[in-house]
Amino acid sequence: MLLKAIGIVENIKDNIPFDISLFVDEYQACVNKLTTPKQLIVRRVSHSYANNYVLNHHYLKRKIYIARNVSYGLFIDIFCVGVAMYGFPVWQEYPGLCPPHVVAECPELIRLCTMGGLPQNTESYFLGKTLKLIKQDWETETNTKPFCVTSFCDLAFGFNGAIYRATNFVLHRITEGRPTNPGGAHGRWGNNFYKQKAQKAFYVYYRK
Repeated sequence: MLLKAIGIVENIKDNIPFDISLFVDEYQACVNKLTTPKQLIVRRVSHSYANNYVLNHHYLKRKIYIARNVSYGLFIDIFCVGVAMYGFPVWQEYPGLCPPHVVAECPELIRLCTMGGLPQNTESYFLGKTLKLIKQDWETETNTKPFCVTSFCDLAFGFNGAIYRATNFVLHRITEGRPTNPGGAHGRWGNNFYKQKAQKAFYVYYRK
């Protein structure tokens, strides 16, 4: 594939384009060749690259600001068709997790975003790949072995947690929190423009 031809074997460079709208014909030609998610490549990307991607393609339309993080991109040729961003949790304590474990042992999947038109099960394939990679990459980044991976599923916007169940996450509890506010300030600091019930499902993936 083109990624190997241009010498990218470890980290994707930040100048690889993420705005599909700039070359939609070339992108569509690549996607049309796909028959299985296994044809896609998962690689580490920089936090800034992943943040620009979610700003353009994630439903929240908002960057994240987490001190310690590990991000991955999903690629076909030079086109990024998805990102997964892991970071320190925004919570300090969570019953049943912290304590007894410290926050650094419970990294959070903060953003998961893929483009449309990809083969069936692409999201679960991508997430499964990153869950394997995050074990070593998180320890390298933080000097701490992850006990688990956590994530919140935004029930208020119609997400049902299917992607988590397909990748062996366990439902920990339903939470009532601050509103999501796609495209605007987080509900903690801004008005709840969508007036939705701020209900989320908290999932945990326990490392083996």
